[in-house]
Amino acid sequence: MIRWRGHLELVLSRYARKPVERDVRYLLWMTLYQVGFMKKAHYHVVKEAVEYARNEKGKFVAGFVNAVLRRYVSDRETRVVSPAGAVRQAFPKWLADRWTLRFGADETDRLLELSNREPEFTLRVDTRRLTIDRAIETLTADGIEVRRGRLSPSALTVDRLTPVLKGTLFKEGFVSVQGEASQLAGMAVAAAGGTTVLDACTGSATKTKQVREMCPWSRVISMDNSMKRLLLSSLSDNIVCADALVPPFRTGSFDTILVDAPCSSLGIVRKHPEIKWRRNEQDISRFAAMQLSLLRSLWDLVRPGGYVVYSVCSFEPEETTDVIRNLAEDKNFALENPLPFLFNKDCFLSLPHETALDGFFIARIRKL
Repeated sequence: MIRWRGHLELVLSRYARKPVERDVRYLLWMTLYQVGFMKKAHYHVVKEAVEYARNEKGKFVAGFVNAVLRRYVSDRETRVVSPAGAVRQAFPKWLADRWTLRFGADETDRLLELSNREPEFTLRVDTRRLTIDRAIETLTADGIEVRRGRLSPSALTVDRLTPVLKGTLFKEGFVSVQGEASQLAGMAVAAAGGTTVLDACTGSATKTKQVREMCPWSRVISMDNSMKRLLLSSLSDNIVCADALVPPFRTGSFDTILVDAPCSSLGIVRKHPEIKWRRNEQDISRFAAMQLSLLRSLWDLVRPGGYVVYSVCSFEPEETTDVIRNLAEDKNFALENPLPFLFNKDCFLSLPHETALDGFFIARIRKL
């Protein structure tokens, strides 16, 4: 329902001339969604909503809810746009306008439509312990539909997640839940290599665990400014609670640093539709300034010839190519191909409507 919030609010505004209190508005959103998108029998849905309103809010509110819903049911065939036509209304105007200016109307429509679909579930297989073919066989035997990833050799997409979480492969750590674009960032770190690696913004430690699996010869240190997040990550060693803006390490301590930086997260609105309603255009510049500060504060920790892998789940220029360009104003480095399947590219940029993956950016920066 959150995906279509803008459309539902527009529909509601046609029938409610005065402000509607929050819990009644949510009730109407849910009911409008069920009638308009889930194709449920409208008489059952409307009856339940009206009865709930009567029990919780009284007769007057129940009458209002009934009137709004009955008018909607009566008008929807001629006056209310279809779900397909409502896609632009399902995004904040500033964001749709921003993408239209950048990509054009037709390409933006493709981007919005894909970003509003239900997300796919992606797994990462620990290929040191289990082959992809064997993982597919096991998951298929459990009645799960599986297909291989598009770009990551360790990725599998499944149609349902619950049976995976209940299965042996997940419980014994043979597979983890991780988006395919996110897996590519871990691959870029593994390609950079080195014996000492820092994950500077560990968060849930998804990429830390991937790098540890891919680089068992490396000492991988996980740093985050929240001890709570570090403890929830289930990492048992090499964790440091510290702020990446004031890192507690000596100059030249690391061969490779992963900076999976905080960002607008506009590349993952398909998975987290609430993000598009929480962000505003000024947030993009705010995050970009933070990302540049993080790279500058961590720069001296990398030895000469070492690497910084910079990644964000965003495809906005301010947070991606602009950050790298601004870093080049006072740091000396070379961009290197971050992933083996790229040819003549110095960074990886995933546009969801082109790759069918999350929006993502990865740069591998070699310190000169």
